[in-house]
Amino acid sequence: MCVPLVSIGLFFSFGLVLMQNVYLGLLECLFKWSSRQLEAERQASERDELQRLGEGWTQNPEVMKKRKSSLNSRQRSHKNILSAQKSRLCQQIELCCDIISEGIALVLEDDVTTRFVSAPLPAGEWNLLTRDLSVNVGRLSWQLRVVWLLGLLFRYALLMPLRTVMCLSCLVVVPASTALIGLLCRLSCNRHVAKWLLRQTLRMNANCVPIMRRYHNTELRPTKGICVCNHTNPLDVLILMCDGHYSLTGQRHDGILGVFQSSLSRVSPHMWFNRRIPGEREALGEALRQHMRSPDKPPILLFPEGTCINNTAVMQFKKGSFAVSDIVYPVAIRYDRRYGEAYWDSTRYSMFRYMVMLVTSWCLSCDIYYLPPMIREPGESPVRFANRVKAVIAARAGLEDLPWDGNLKRWCPMRDW
Repeated sequence: MCVPLVSIGLFFSFGLVLMQNVYLGLLECLFKWSSRQLEAERQASERDELQRLGEGWTQNPEVMKKRKSSLNSRQRSHKNILSAQKSRLCQQIELCCDIISEGIALVLEDDVTTRFVSAPLPAGEWNLLTRDLSVNVGRLSWQLRVVWLLGLLFRYALLMPLRTVMCLSCLVVVPASTALIGLLCRLSCNRHVAKWLLRQTLRMNANCVPIMRRYHNTELRPTKGICVCNHTNPLDVLILMCDGHYSLTGQRHDGILGVFQSSLSRVSPHMWFNRRIPGEREALGEALRQHMRSPDKPPILLFPEGTCINNTAVMQFKKGSFAVSDIVYPVAIRYDRRYGEAYWDSTRYSMFRYMVMLVTSWCLSCDIYYLPPMIREPGESPVRFANRVKAVIAARAGLEDLPWDGNLKRWCPMRDW
């Protein structure tokens, strides 16, 4: 009886992986074709602009340089005439305006607030996920418009209902399966079976979105201690637990996330807290130390950033995670935003709206890199240790390493900063 079930499970797994690879390959070809079409339309638009400007336009650098120099000389002479008529107050106001404009430009181009919104695609690329063509995506040919419309119908008429039904079924399957697994966990002889059942349940949930996962260096997968990872969305937990067993710590949520948190607590010893209550944060540190002393408990999964970042950078790691243990196991997650936006902006979107955005995208595609364990050096402070681990994770995932606190997303910085 078991052999046919195992055979069916293996056949289904290999078939699913094959279908996912074919699906990603087709999307890759579609994105390349759309990029070529956009480039062709851009070049055609430039040619039309040159023809509209007429013969007086030229792209000769020498001619353009002469025209620019003559124009600058006329502007300088005109400015000298006007400056004699201006008062000293007007000159001071002009100087202040120049300084203010430079300051505003620096504020608009800062490296912090851009990490709290969805990152744009590289220039010249389009993943056909635009829901409104009035958004400036460039000049579009009729072929691109037809393909965009077909993709819109495919995602909203076929993928969205199918994925919605599957995700809603998970709200029933997960509590029921975790209740059964919780009973098995009470019997020590069935703990390995319970862990295997939990992984299969979570993999089924991940395939409902779907999430295309690629794990690298699995021989470095943590089996004890503290595992730290960069954070983009709540699905980071699901992605990592599809390949391993962890004890989780994190912000206590309500709604859909609260249902999953209470369900997971039946299977493993998880630690949920409210970051706005200082007493709970202090109690978490003591709970982590007690967890570390138990050799039979799974590794602890932590997200030291404390909030979701848009997967373009790794921001400040909180030192508390690195003061508990001298050995940590880093993990880096890198999302491919061409297939769908993985970042959850919790300040703008509820969890329900975020899930609607996910089921109407192509898919989520990510790479998970297990890194060698890192040991705190003698005399190294938790802050320096955290910065060193953060730099390693950022370098492996190809993200920027920033020293700023991610909680600036929720609270405005002080004037003294």
